[in-house]
Amino acid sequence: MKLQKYNQMFEADIKKNKGVPQDYIEDVERKGREKYGYNGPNRAEFMEMMESLDDVFRIQDGHEDEITEIGKEIIMNHYGGLLEDVKLDIKVVKPNDSEKREMVDKMKDGDDEEEQEPEIPSDDIELPEEPVDQDEVDKRKILNNLMQGEAQNVHSMMHEAKDKIDNIDEFLLDLYVRVLEINKKFDWFDQAQMMENPDMASAEEVDWEEDEESGETTPVIKVRALDLPMLIHETVKGIYELIMANAIPDNEYLAKRIMAETDTISDEKEDIKFGPFIAADIRDFINSHLERKHPGKIEITNLREFIYSKMVELEAEPFTSLIYAMLSDDVDTADKLLEEVTIVERAIEDATYEPEDEKEPDYPIAFDDTADPMDHTRHDTGKTEEDEALKPKERTYADMSKSELDSILNQALDDSDFETIKKLQPYL
Repeated sequence: MKLQKYNQMFEADIKKNKGVPQDYIEDVERKGREKYGYNGPNRAEFMEMMESLDDVFRIQDGHEDEITEIGKEIIMNHYGGLLEDVKLDIKVVKPNDSEKREMVDKMKDGDDEEEQEPEIPSDDIELPEEPVDQDEVDKRKILNNLMQGEAQNVHSMMHEAKDKIDNIDEFLLDLYVRVLEINKKFDWFDQAQMMENPDMASAEEVDWEEDEESGETTPVIKVRALDLPMLIHETVKGIYELIMANAIPDNEYLAKRIMAETDTISDEKEDIKFGPFIAADIRDFINSHLERKHPGKIEITNLREFIYSKMVELEAEPFTSLIYAMLSDDVDTADKLLEEVTIVERAIEDATYEPEDEKEPDYPIAFDDTADPMDHTRHDTGKTEEDEALKPKERTYADMSKSELDSILNQALDDSDFETIKKLQPYL
């Protein structure tokens, strides 16, 4: 008889993940059902989805390069500080683009290879493989959810480029948003097989390009996407793959075993469902931690991504313990874990690092040499430190609840207030 492979007992499942509280995942599932409906998209929504996509492709026809540049600008506005040494090979293409099809086929073939089992005679016994550390599998699964969740956050980014999108067609942005809304129902009710035509898929991969002369390698994020939302989505996924690269074990055999259990198409379908909730709650905790322990630092560009890059360096067990504390709102434990390994301090140092030759010269502050040097009235506001201390603290976006932020975002969208939308982005 044939024994089951030992490692198959450890298939990744977010509902059994050591770093995710059981009641938390049940609550997320309830919220997802309430938000996206209990029966999935109906026939009318499916037809609307198809018609909307046809309209998107018709409008985009001939404007693919223009839309690609809009996407690049949005990405650089939000992640430019992380991409100085990264090559972006990203394009909006037509559904039948041959290069995109090749990338999609490669992804599908890789998934099929992992799922295939060799045929062996019934009287043979397959000895169990050495088990993969379940903590490593759980860590990778959480990171994939974090990556998918961050990549889902495209709505407000697109609105920053509303004027440029409107110049192509005034209905295009609304079509993008509506397609995303209906697509979430497909994601949540496992009806993605209805959309598995390779022509309807976007593709992303991360690779390294080697310079033959210097021998140096450059990471390349390659994306071939059907539209602007998917261009942003897939590119952000690529950025997070690079951030999380340090979490992959150096042992190539072990790395392949872990990824075989966490990086399949079926895994991705689950990650797309739960990832946005998990990523949002981890982000909210980090924002609140910064406000409590490092006031004034939350505005540092891409600080959250630098914090994630330090978190992924943790060993699997302390990593899952940290995420568990964050998601269960165990503030004291999570704060303690973050502080013990100086994750935030090291992230701030990296995020604000400037090479010596790029720093601003440390000149004295300029002053008006015609003024009386003993006259300090220009600098005297008449307020004392005690007065300032008694003033009520002004609420920041970090202090607000998700519903309050959503309300401000919706108002900003109605008013085409793109500056407010951009300021809200780190908290959404």
